[in-house]
Amino acid sequence: MQLHARHDDYAPAARLYDHRSNQKLQELRTSVACAKGQEVCPPERLNAYWWQVETGAARKVLLLPSGQRCIMEFFFPGDFFACYTYGCADIVLEAISEGTVLGRYNRDDVERLQREDSGIARMLRDATLRAAFHRETHIFNLWHQRSTDKVLGFLAQIQKRRQTSNGFLSLPMSRYDIADYLGLSVETVSRALTELKERGILEFDGTRQLRIARHSDDLLTLLLHASSNELAAAA
Repeated sequence: MQLHARHDDYAPAARLYDHRSNQKLQELRTSVACAKGQEVCPPERLNAYWWQVETGAARKVLLLPSGQRCIMEFFFPGDFFACYTYGCADIVLEAISEGTVLGRYNRDDVERLQREDSGIARMLRDATLRAAFHRETHIFNLWHQRSTDKVLGFLAQIQKRRQTSNGFLSLPMSRYDIADYLGLSVETVSRALTELKERGILEFDGTRQLRIARHSDDLLTLLLHASSNELAAAA
């Protein structure tokens, strides 16, 4: 699988990684196929690998002592990442759609290549920066007071990571997943989606096919710089 730089806000110039560097990396790859809801790897082994989603999608989940779960991140095709657990056995990596396939790369081997190959070093740096960018964007989104704004911000972020030719976004995650990612109840997420639909901001084609009517860049600008009242007035 050829690695490409993802087109995100923090790195506007997408590029093809050096073919020779990519070939070296792919020699270390092991393919891991998972069913929906299946753990990709035993929690105690997550730290030992770098991962790349090839098909489907995955989620990083923290299981809380109360029995609740906190979804820490979603991963989509092309995402290359390390799943650090810092010795926490309650962090798991799970597939969230049928037919999910990930590439698995031994972390020690990858980081050895990093010291020998500047192309691989650049790729790992880009992946680390991208993960930090997504975390910071998510943290900012959680500061919104209104649940509707949180859900809209989440959808705008996912749209930028999963652009489609027809403008419709296919969500691999359920409303329960969205709720556990945003710290909301599933009922609150459903009400927020209904409100956004009624305000003409979202268009639906089935349960998980949707399109943001306004351009996502405009939405993110509103979310970053406007209050909830200004957002409602602009809708």
